[in-house]
Amino acid sequence: MHGTSGAEHSMVGVGGFRKLAVVTAIFAYLQIALGGVVRVSGSGLGCPDWPLCHGRPYPPADPHAIIEYSHRAVGSVTGALIIATVVMAWIVFRNTRPRVAWLATASLLGVVGEGILGGVVVANELQPWLVVVHLGLAMMILGFLVATAVTAGPRSAGIPDRPFRRLAAVTVGTTYLLLLTGSTVVGSNADAGCHAWPLCGRGLTPDFSGVNAFTMLHRGAVLVIGVLIVYTAVAALRRWGMRSPVGLSAIVTLVVFALQVAIGAAAALTDAALFNGLHVAIATLVWSAVLTFALVMMPRTDRTAKLSRLAVERGSA
Repeated sequence: MHGTSGAEHSMVGVGGFRKLAVVTAIFAYLQIALGGVVRVSGSGLGCPDWPLCHGRPYPPADPHAIIEYSHRAVGSVTGALIIATVVMAWIVFRNTRPRVAWLATASLLGVVGEGILGGVVVANELQPWLVVVHLGLAMMILGFLVATAVTAGPRSAGIPDRPFRRLAAVTVGTTYLLLLTGSTVVGSNADAGCHAWPLCGRGLTPDFSGVNAFTMLHRGAVLVIGVLIVYTAVAALRRWGMRSPVGLSAIVTLVVFALQVAIGAAAALTDAALFNGLHVAIATLVWSAVLTFALVMMPRTDRTAKLSRLAVERGSA
C-alpha cells in the first residue's frame, strides 16, 4: 500500500511540475514579447527609475509608463514562477533526473543577472551594447526554461543518430547567434534607417553605410543560418516522418521561421509598429522552436531506470 501511494504521489508531482514548467516558459516568452512592445512604442524610459516608477510603486497615467510598468509586472510574475519551478524541480526530479533541476536553477541565476542588468540599462539610458546583452540574456533564460519543460517530459529513447543530434545542436547555437545579430539592429536603431528589403540599398544594391551595416549583417546571417535551419528540419522530416515528435517539431520550426521572414520583410518595408513588435515576438518563437526541435531528439530516461537496467545486465552476465 505504501509503495502504491508513493508511486501515485510521484506521478502527481511529475504531472504538476510539467504543467508548471510549461506555464513558466510561456510567461517568460510573454515577458520578452512585451519587451518588444516597450521598444517599438518608445516606452523604454517610461519609468526612468528602477525598481520604482517616477518614484512610486505604481505608474502614473501615462501610456509609456504603463507599458513599461506592465513589462516589469509580468517580469515579477515570471520571476515568482521561476522560483516555484526551481523548488519543485529539486523536489520532484533531484533523484531521477537531476538535469531538470539544474536547468531550472540556471534560469533562476539568469533572472538574477537580468534584473541587475535591467537596472544598469535604465541607469545608462539604453546604451546599445547593453540592450544587446539584455536581450541575449533574456533568450538564454527562456532557453533554460524551454529545456526544463522538454527534459521533464515523458520517457523517450530519443533518436540514436548522434551525428544528426550534433547537427541539431549546431543549428541551435547558430540560431542564438542570429538572434544576437538581430539585437544589434535593435540596439543601434539601424532598423529605423533601412526601409528596403532584402537589401538596404536600391534594388539589389547593398548599402553598408553607417548603421545599415548592422542590418546587412543580420540579413546575411538570416540567409546563411536560415538555410541551415531549413535543411536540418527538412532532413528530419524525411527521416522520421511528420507524425513523430521530431517531425512535428520540425514542421513547427519551418512554419515559424517562414512567418518570421515574412514579418521581417513587412517590418522593413512599412516600418509599422505592429510588424516591428511582431518581429521580436516571432523571433523568440523561432528560438524556442529550434531549441525544442533539438531537445526532443535527446533521450529522456530516469536515473532509477538506468540503474535497474544496469543491474539486470550485470546479473545476466
